Amino acid sequence: MTTLRAERDIAASAGVVWTLLKDFQHIDAFNPNLSRSFHIGDAPLEGLGAERRCELKDGRNWIEERVIDWRPGESYTVEIYAGTMPIREVRTTLAVSPNGAVSRAVMQITYTPKFGPIGRLLDLLLLRWKMRGLMDSVLKGLQQKSVESLAANG
Repeated sequence: MTTLRAERDIAASAGVVWTLLKDFQHIDAFNPNLSRSFHIGDAPLEGLGAERRCELKDGRNWIEERVIDWRPGESYTVEIYAGTMPIREVRTTLAVSPNGAVSRAVMQITYTPKFGPIGRLLDLLLLRWKMRGLMDSVLKGLQQKSVESLAANG
C-alpha cells in the first residue's frame, strides 16, 4: 500500500476553501485533471454517502467515488469503488485548516497498485511520480479558485 501527501498554503480563509471542497459533485471546478465530474445515483449531493463520477481529461479513464468520512468545515475522505485506473483500495482525503493568516490545504491518497509485483514496480518507477503531479495540480487549482472566489466576493 502506498500513501502520498501534498500540502499547500492558500491566501484565503479555511471557510472560503471549504466552500469549494464541499461542492462535492463539482470537483472539476478546481481539478484540472478532469474533463467533468457529476453526481451519480440516489446518494446525497454532499456529506456521508455522496457519490460522483469523474472523467479524466485523457478521454479514456474515469473513476466513481463515494464519501466515507465527512467533517464539515474540515475534511472529507472518499473511496474509489469503480474505475479504469491501475490502482485499487484507493482512499483520498481533502482537508483544510486555518494556518495563521492563510489556510492550509492537504491532500492524501492511499492506494494499492493493481497487477501484483509488476504493479508494485510500476508504482516505484512511474505511478508515484504521476500521482504526486496530479495531487499538486489539484491543490494548485484549489488555491487559484479560492483566491478568485475571495476576490469576486471580497
